[in-house]
Amino acid sequence: MPIELYQEFMGDIAKEIDRENDIISDLLTLVKMDKTVQGLNIRQININELLEAILKRLKPIADKKKNRGGTGKASDPFLRKIDEMKLTLAISNLVENAIKYNRDEGWVRVSLNADHKYFYVKVMDSGIGIPEEDQAHIFERFYRVDKSHSREIGGTGLGLAIARNAVIMHRGSIKVYSSKGEGTTFTVRIPLTYAA
Repeated sequence: MPIELYQEFMGDIAKEIDRENDIISDLLTLVKMDKTVQGLNIRQININELLEAILKRLKPIADKKKNRGGTGKASDPFLRKIDEMKLTLAISNLVENAIKYNRDEGWVRVSLNADHKYFYVKVMDSGIGIPEEDQAHIFERFYRVDKSHSREIGGTGLGLAIARNAVIMHRGSIKVYSSKGEGTTFTVRIPLTYAA
């Protein structure tokens, strides 16, 4: 066997192993979340800093696609009692999808607002959008809108299911607003006061 063919074959196997590992990791995350809400580690967190940290961590992925991104700067800390790891997982999945399913040189924005009962995190992008007929299914496990490009883009088809579970564990909700070709907005709503 020519060495080039051997190297290509081994590279394909390594990519497939990485993909399988990602699926197993995401499935384990979902199983842990499915058990009970008692697994939450609630403590007071500055939500502004959490959002900034997520964007900073995902900046190298955005830079590859020349996507612009950011959050509105807040002068005062916005402190809330949440499970930092689980909410980070939820928002990270939304931001990473906004980057991956975006156009080259597009934009991703994350905003934080609150009213008297809830705080809201919006993740908006200028991406390819989600067809209306798919929107009811996107939080299902392994559901993919664009099956033909799923391997190229990566992921496991579990990210939005994980995000939804994490938000529901906080007694919150998640909604999507999208039009094909016109970008997508995910709105996460979490109660200001956590009730076990």
